[in-house]
Amino acid sequence: MKLRLAVGVAAGAVVSATGAFAASGGLATAADCSPATALEVGKRYAFDPGRPNVGLAACGAFLGPGSEAMVVTFGAPTCWPVQSWAVFGFRGGSWQLVKRIPAYLVPPLVVVGNGIRETTAVHRPGDARCLPSGGTHARTWRWNGTGLVAGPWKQVEPAAKPAPPLTSGFFRTPSGNIQCYGSGKSPGFVHCGIKTGFKPPPPRRGPACTHIDRISLGGTGRTSLGRSICPGEDGGDSGPYAPYSVSRVLGYGKTWSGGGISCTSAVAGLTCRNKSGHGFFLSRARWRSF
Repeated sequence: MKLRLAVGVAAGAVVSATGAFAASGGLATAADCSPATALEVGKRYAFDPGRPNVGLAACGAFLGPGSEAMVVTFGAPTCWPVQSWAVFGFRGGSWQLVKRIPAYLVPPLVVVGNGIRETTAVHRPGDARCLPSGGTHARTWRWNGTGLVAGPWKQVEPAAKPAPPLTSGFFRTPSGNIQCYGSGKSPGFVHCGIKTGFKPPPPRRGPACTHIDRISLGGTGRTSLGRSICPGEDGGDSGPYAPYSVSRVLGYGKTWSGGGISCTSAVAGLTCRNKSGHGFFLSRARWRSF
């Protein structure tokens, strides 16, 4: 079987392999390592078997001398289009799963001799799933006689420099559902909007008017809600939604602070509080002011 390198990449769960995958007799000629075979063999392991996103990454003797192996990638409709990859070995007249490796893969998978080098993104604490800041690292998988074993990770691209503390500007939660604009200058303020809306919704001015979807807090005093916009009225300032593309991610466990206000991001939601002890909590499921 000729070594072929295809377009595709990704990673999955571990299945141990025992025994040799060396070709013998007529088995070598029966092994078909092709995109069509990769789809047929890999679709049962796809994230959505009804719409499998399976690709052929490489073919080669990755399971020992004389072996026939196929590297397959599995895609998903997210910011990481390929999220796992697997190695299948041809034995007993059929392709069998040897190992599946989950990973935030950075294409392509690279054949190094009879090894497979994968490169993945590095997530640092507080990083959003789609926005890793730790650069990339790589490792090479090789057959040790009984199984595929990964070598040590080696940094490929350096990590980004730590961002300065958030004191002013636009920021958002890792999910992107809550976005805010704040000023750390005295008197401070923060305006936050939630795309999925307040639950329960605050009263609106009429049946055709929009639901209120934003809340404000100053350095002192209580919170205030944005107004409900009715047909024919100017929507006014887009507020926290203006430059979503340049807003900073406030990672879970991180805090924005300035002007007597602090906002802390958590998996449960966003909590903002001022020096008077007033503030608000926002989440997809509920909200409250205090």
